[in-house]
Amino acid sequence: MKTLRLAIVAIVVLGSVSAFATNARVESMGKNSTFIMDDISIFDNPANINLYPNFLIGELGHYLYHPDSVKIGQNRDPLDPWFGGIFSLDIGSGNSLSIAGVLNRRDERLLKYFPDRIGVGNAMGGRSVMAPAPVSNFDGFLGANFNNKAVGLHIYVAHQDGIGGDGLIDKDAHVSALQFDGGINFELSSNYSIEVAGGAARIQYGPKDRDFWGGDFSGFASARLFSKVQAINGHLIPAASFRSMAAPGREELDITGGMGVDAAFDRGFFWLGLQGFYNDQRAGRNWVKDANGVTTFYDIDVPKDSKDARLQQIGGTISFGIERNIWWDWFVLRVGGKKTISYASYERGDAGVNSILCPSVQVISGNMIGCTNDGNYFVTNPVNDGTKDDHVGFGFGINVEEKLKIDATVAEDVVFRNPFQGSGRLLSRVSATYSF
Repeated sequence: MKTLRLAIVAIVVLGSVSAFATNARVESMGKNSTFIMDDISIFDNPANINLYPNFLIGELGHYLYHPDSVKIGQNRDPLDPWFGGIFSLDIGSGNSLSIAGVLNRRDERLLKYFPDRIGVGNAMGGRSVMAPAPVSNFDGFLGANFNNKAVGLHIYVAHQDGIGGDGLIDKDAHVSALQFDGGINFELSSNYSIEVAGGAARIQYGPKDRDFWGGDFSGFASARLFSKVQAINGHLIPAASFRSMAAPGREELDITGGMGVDAAFDRGFFWLGLQGFYNDQRAGRNWVKDANGVTTFYDIDVPKDSKDARLQQIGGTISFGIERNIWWDWFVLRVGGKKTISYASYERGDAGVNSILCPSVQVISGNMIGCTNDGNYFVTNPVNDGTKDDHVGFGFGINVEEKLKIDATVAEDVVFRNPFQGSGRLLSRVSATYSF
């Protein structure tokens, strides 16, 4: 198919050795997809669905750190599995139309603003309900490719209403996230190609705001340029993003810019990136968390003159990833890591000691001990907590006839574990793609 040939050419131009990749690949080799092109980029720029015609993608789920993770002597299915597909129609002259859909994917860039519990009543400390888990979780895409210029549109809906996360029917249990975005991807010349994307989102929770179009709206945009560098058989990749997010009782501004480089070598691929960022978060005094990290949003009116808690961070992240086929052409090993250091400034405002933005909340001798003062300190990403944001990752991939590709992230403690103990898990995420 001419459309497929053009898609493969476009992927090579944009600097990817592995045409079809997954969250497990990203997690294993650097935990950052800003400077590499793969299918997961369709959620950053919907125009990229045109690069993967007639393509299935999904995950069995993950075993990352979670209160319900596997414990000694226990077994459970992995968390948050999802699946979807992209289907394309060749309309002649190398042009194509594409449609795609994904079911059950959690977009953590939106859902991270949801509380664990929703407080109901006229004051804090009253009745609360467990916030429901959204059940719709649907991504829909439309795209087109005309004369090597790809465009795409995307909608994401995650909603639940009337039943809490504990399974109890409750009219006050409500969460909802809605996002619209679009993007373009086109070749400026034989040596340069560019991506630009942007959109808006609406986040709701609590018993008051339930208008589908109501509430505070958020905006975001991103761009990156792939510039070919013949000397390293790779690309120089400047990238920037902007996110201004608003949710009930919360605001966040995040500005990021950086430079990356990739290089292809014999049977392998390497990338390295450096990013700087500024992050500014605000939360009203109706947002609290307990000593176990459980967050609660109280749906009450806060006086307009009340001063929010504020957490500002400025810093940078360096990350890298490498993969190489070893032993056989169908087997690839991956490794990567990232390190973030930032300088943080916390202002308590009128929030209590247990504000959601407070870095540490503890209960000592029955007293809540948290942020009693303003202060400055340094922050780094978790070192070894098993999350996708910690320092290192390791994984492998299996390629069956350039059609079926399975990627896995290996549990970081697997080589240090006692094999006779009979506990833990070997893999933390398994993803797969199929091209037809």
